[in-house]
Amino acid sequence: MAKNFSKSRRPSGKPSVDIREQALWIYGLNPVWECLRAHPQNIVEIFCGRDDPRAQAVLQLAHDHNIPVSTVDRRSLSDRLGHDDHQGMAARLKAFRYQALETLLTRPEPGQRPLVFLDGLQDPHNLGAIVRSACFLGADAVILPKDRSVPVTGAVYKASAGALAYLPVVQVTNLVRAMEQLKAAGYWMVGLDVQGPSSIYDLEYNMPVGLVVGGEATGLRPLVKKTCDFLVKIPGTGSVQSLNASVAAAVALAEIRRQQRRFGASLHP
Repeated sequence: MAKNFSKSRRPSGKPSVDIREQALWIYGLNPVWECLRAHPQNIVEIFCGRDDPRAQAVLQLAHDHNIPVSTVDRRSLSDRLGHDDHQGMAARLKAFRYQALETLLTRPEPGQRPLVFLDGLQDPHNLGAIVRSACFLGADAVILPKDRSVPVTGAVYKASAGALAYLPVVQVTNLVRAMEQLKAAGYWMVGLDVQGPSSIYDLEYNMPVGLVVGGEATGLRPLVKKTCDFLVKIPGTGSVQSLNASVAAAVALAEIRRQQRRFGASLHP
């Protein structure tokens, strides 16, 4: 099914920007390592309760950046974090800084890499897994609403396997308004819907894409659906006819990127 995407969209005015910061503990060897490599200036202190070569590499890099390190036993670290899912490594960050939507809207042309919009995702592990897949598959950013959505937490950072150190996350007051602003900037919104009229494989993604993924229980809200240009489903041939939100997002992104490479969009423009 070929589609014509020649019409131009431009923003009608300057968007309002809302940036929030919140304190954040991250934990797990790989998340701490990736944050240390990408944004050492964000780390206030590292807590280490392990002694092996990988931990020593983290501690050496922390020393190189003059980041304080506290040696603690694992039980003390578990007590501090409230759980023991930390692999003996944690870091306290100054804040997690969400990117401004304006950074996506002020480009002279829409980006070739897809954007991922998340409508009411509640599970931090799903959010982290989507960020990981989006980073791996070359998405440009993840956009989520301030309300009715899980924010970036230590659990999200852990589930992303360090991808949050590299992929921008934008938090907006109104997801539908953000979708409309980016549509005006040249993006086409493709919503994942188990009842979608078309297969995800029937659409040609030779345009800037905003992939819209719904929450785990209810999917896309009615107004979000209405704002999408296309609603597509991932066809299945097995007994189970739905996918976890993070798996569905990864399948869709892989197909979008596969086609965009075929159409000439670079995976890393």
